[in-house]
This record gives sequence, C-alpha cells and structure tokens, in this order.
Amino acid sequence: MANKRLPKYIKEIYGDFYNNETLCKWADKPWLRTFFSFGNNLKLINSALKEITQADKVLQLGCTFGLQMEQTALRIGRYGQYDVVDVSNIQIARCKAKYGNLYTQMGYIHQNANEPVLGNYDVVLLYMLLHEVPHVQKAKILKAALDSVREGGKVVVIDYHEPVKWHPLRYFVRMFNRLYQPFAEALWDKEIPIFVKDKSKYIWRRTLFFGGMYQKVVISKKYDDQKLKKESFVPYQP
Repeated sequence: MANKRLPKYIKEIYGDFYNNETLCKWADKPWLRTFFSFGNNLKLINSALKEITQADKVLQLGCTFGLQMEQTALRIGRYGQYDVVDVSNIQIARCKAKYGNLYTQMGYIHQNANEPVLGNYDVVLLYMLLHEVPHVQKAKILKAALDSVREGGKVVVIDYHEPVKWHPLRYFVRMFNRLYQPFAEALWDKEIPIFVKDKSKYIWRRTLFFGGMYQKVVISKKYDDQKLKKESFVPYQP
C-alpha cells in the first residue's frame, strides 16, 4: 500500500519524521512523552479515559506515540471495539506490529482523518491531533468526527490551549510551536467551537490543565427530538 494520500503539509512541516521507523521508535518512549508534555501525559490520558466506558465502540483519529493507545485499548476491553484511523500506512503498520497480537478489539483504517467513518461510534477520540493540521483541516476533521459518532455519543478532544498570562512556560511554548508546530497556535487564538457549524446540535464541556496549556473538550451529540417523538408514539390498539 503506497502513501499516495499523504497530505502535502506533512512532508513540508514534519519532513520524514512519520516515515522514519527509528525516529518513531524513539518518539514512542513513554518517558519522552512525559518530558514533552511537562509531566502531564498520564493526566491527559486518564482524563480522556474517563469519557470511555468498558465495551464502548470507540474511534480514534490519528495514531499516537507512548502509552495512550494501549491504555485506551485496556479501558475498552475485549468486548468493545477500538478502530484507529491514520493517513500514513507506515503508522498503521507500526501500530499493528505493536498492538496487533495484544488487543484483538483493535481495527485499523487507512484514510485521512477528515473523512467520516460510518459506524455510529459511542466515542470518537482526537488525542493531540488538531494542533498538527492546518486551520481548514481542523474544521473538516471535527465535522468527520461528529458525523461518525452516534446520537447521545461524544467526541473527545485533547489538545493545546492558550495558557494563562502568568504561565512561566507561555512564551517558550509559543516560540517552540512557531518553529516546529506552526498549526498549534490556532488553538491559542481560537476556541474549538469556532471550527464547528451548527453548534446548538451539541452539548459542550471543557476542562483545562496545567495553567490552561492543555484542554479537554467533550462534544456530546444531542438526540433528534423529532425522531424521538415519532419513535415514542405508539398507537393504542385494544
């Protein structure tokens, strides 16, 4: 399977990082994920897991490094379903090799995250994904996620957020992002609901971490009231 569908910005911004097996093995080390998150990695993972129930049907957009996917698979359990989407067949192959023999509930889908997956998922998870994609793609990915979740289900976003003014790492992180993660600053300047149309169709909840540097946004899909009324009306037949 060729990497014909890789977006141009991946090569332009991140070079061959995601196609380099040696670099990916290095980036996969849990201690490194803890270092780059300033010690918040496990806190963010555990916060995401709180939104998942055992035996849930979960879709994750984008493979990740470190412990996040393993912890999610353990949370879901063998009676649930855990599908992972990634545009890079190399990343799909890496995750298959790492988890394939351990977690039979895991499935892998090779496509762009901005394409919906038909499946009425209980939870769609975007874990540190939005900051890696351009402004327009953020909106498309969120739409695909919301189109993939069932009514009453939820989309869970873990990502960057603008820290408070007095945060000691505020300007260091801004400088780092401008050099190496140029799409991340959009999450400082704009709130996630801005990227979603028809906001009233959803219930929004946000939690901030580490002085506001990270956020969890939970977008719950409301039930269709008209559909519920039709389904609940049953003519009385004596």
